[in-house]
Order: sequence, then structure tokens, then C-alpha cells
Amino acid sequence: MLGWTARMHPTDTTADKAPSFEAGTAAVLRRMRGVLAEFVAAVPGGTSKAVELSKSLGIDMKLSWSLFQIVGATDLLAAGQYVPGLGATRKLLRAAARHGLPPQVIENVSSAVEEFDRLVRVHAGDRPTFDLMISGRASNGLDKIGVTHRRDAFRANSHIWGVQAKTKLLAHFLQPGTESGMADGATVRGLIGFRRIRPNVPWVIARARCIDDDGVVRRMPVRAPLEVPADAATGGATAAPFLTEFCTKPLPVCRSFATSDGFAEHELVEGPVGSTGAITCVMGDVVRNAASYCRDEHNYRNDYSAFVREPCEVLINDLFVHEEMFGPLTPEVILYGDLGGGPEYPAGGREPPRLPVEESVDYLGKGPSVVATPDVPRYAKLAGYVFERLGWEGARFDVYRVRMPYPVLPAIIAMRHPLRDRSAPL
Repeated sequence: MLGWTARMHPTDTTADKAPSFEAGTAAVLRRMRGVLAEFVAAVPGGTSKAVELSKSLGIDMKLSWSLFQIVGATDLLAAGQYVPGLGATRKLLRAAARHGLPPQVIENVSSAVEEFDRLVRVHAGDRPTFDLMISGRASNGLDKIGVTHRRDAFRANSHIWGVQAKTKLLAHFLQPGTESGMADGATVRGLIGFRRIRPNVPWVIARARCIDDDGVVRRMPVRAPLEVPADAATGGATAAPFLTEFCTKPLPVCRSFATSDGFAEHELVEGPVGSTGAITCVMGDVVRNAASYCRDEHNYRNDYSAFVREPCEVLINDLFVHEEMFGPLTPEVILYGDLGGGPEYPAGGREPPRLPVEESVDYLGKGPSVVATPDVPRYAKLAGYVFERLGWEGARFDVYRVRMPYPVLPAIIAMRHPLRDRSAPL
């Protein structure tokens, strides 16, 4: 009877004598790629495309496409996600027998898939775990897997934490300050389409501080709001620095406080659930002469970090930097897991574990108009408004962006570049 029957080998299910995960997987998939190429070549009438194989053997198009992904793979680890399961393999081999493929070719495919199954059991225990393992090691082609897992995590975290947002926005604005080598820094923080999944859930929507690269808080600069809106609920000036034109009305009600480790925090109070209670809140503040933009004994790089604590569909982390500060930049993206129980990085010293990230930094151009995106309605107008409030010339600012769908949480997503050598010309 044709088909794939897994034969148990006691020595195969112990990892003592097994090669490393990467080496073993590459070897197994290299053989599979070869036998599947032989299999495709043996199909009567010849076939060079997935659709032709599907029609020739009468098999599902998805299965046919998966086989061609393995045959054409240049990244062997990435090819592992396409190996068919037990049911699909049986259908494939039965179809091959009906259409007269040589028995040895069919046996070679059966043997290769059986070998793959043993590999999965030795190194991962089950197929879903194996797919997670290859998603962190393949060199390309796995961004779709990453987004799929992140979307699933978004849905689960929305249920667990009771909130979710369409977009989390963090925009950093940097210009030389009045003190030599020091920078003025403005920050805009926003949650677009924030809603509660269950009632009575307060939520910290903004927190910030200024810290040196060695983890020491040497400055406690005064953060000045870009505007001081009137809070209808209190009849006075709210402590939360809302940019009222870009928030839903009435303005969200916040509690604001300073923490012992130097953070200024703003927390949404409890509110109604669902889309009818959804809000958009955007805040902005500025710190004058906040930090050095030249290297010194305490600082050698700039990190523009987004702390992701709420489930959101997309993160936008933007940098607006004056052209005279650094010249053209090539920032990198760093994604840190934020599960530690000690002082928040970089305070406390040791760098948190890094997570794999497919996203990169995009240079958008100059000025507020280049930031327009469906993720943030009226974003170009918002950026222009910030420059107007600051009195800065927006056309002289270069803009860089990291866009991450379904960012993991808790995490720190940083855009990083080295600081300027004080004596070096631009």
C-alpha cells in the first residue's frame, strides 16, 4: 500500500547523538530538495510550474506550490515551513502512483518526508514548535511567518489585557539647543483608535525620561507641553500635554504623575468598552537642552525608543532630525524583549535579550509632508503643527521611520545611530 508510514527508531528520538538543529535541518532539507526535484522531473509530460504540476497529478494547488517552494529554495531553513504534513504527503504519493511515476522516485519522497518527521521529533517535539524554531533562524523569506505569529499574539494580548489600538505613534524631533553641543528634543506620543475590550481597565498611555548610555539619570529636565489645553472635566489646565486638535472629543481623562526612577507618566482612567468608546489621544512636549548630540564619556549613541506595552496593529516610530546635527544617517533597528524584573534598560547595566526583527529604517525625505500614512490620519498636518508650535523650520528636517505591524509586547523598539564626534565636520 502506497503512502507514508512513520517507522519509529528509538535512537532517532534522543538528541544525544543528533547533529545541531541548524546542521541537521539543512542536511535533511537539502536531500528533500533533491528528491522533490527528481519527483517533479518524472511527472509525465513534463512540468515546470506549480499550476502544471497541480493539473498533471490532480493535486491541490497549495500542495503543488509548496513543493516548488522547496525545489527552488536557496535558504534551506526557510524551506522547512513548506514541507507537507502526513495527510498531504499521502495524497501526493497516491496521485503519483496513479499517474505512473517510477516506484523508486515515490519511495525517495516518502523516505525524505519520514526523515524530516524524525528531525522534527528530535529537535522540536512537534511541527508548530519546529516552525517557530526555523522562523528565528532562516535568513530570508520568513517575515510572513513572523507577522502571522505577531498578529495571533495581538489578538491574544487584546483579550488578556483588555485593550487594543489601531496605531501606536512615537515621533521624535531633534534640533540644536542654545547650549553648545546640546539638543532640544520634542516628542509626540499617540494612540490611534484605542479601545477597551473589557470595562474598568486604566492604562498608561505615555511615559518618558532622559537617561545616559551608561544607565544613569543625570538630568531631570523640565518637560514643557507643546500646548496647555483646558480640561473640561476640571475647568483648569490638564497635566497631560494633549494636542487637542488631533484628539477625540471630549478629551480623555488622565492621571499624571512622576515615578521614583525618573519617568513622567500619564494614565487613562477607566472608560467604556468597544468601538463606541474608542479614543484617539495625541500628546506632545519639548525639553530644552535635553542631552548632548556629541560623544562624551557617558554617551556614544542615540536611541529613539518606543516602549510597547499595549496590543496594537501597527507601530510607527519616526525621527525628525535637523540637517545640521548629524548629516545623512543610517540608523539600525533594535528590538529588545522587555521581560526583565529589574531596573528598566539602560538603567541597571546589562542589555536585555534581542529579538529577531525583519523591519528596517526607511528614509522618507525632508519636511512634515513626507510622513503621510493611512496608519495615522492627518499625520502631515500634525507634524506641521508641531513645527509651528516649536518655531522650527520643518523643511530642514530629515525624516526616518520604522514601521512594525503587530509589534511584540512587552518590548523596546529602538532606532539607533552613533553620536557625532564634536570635532568632525558634517
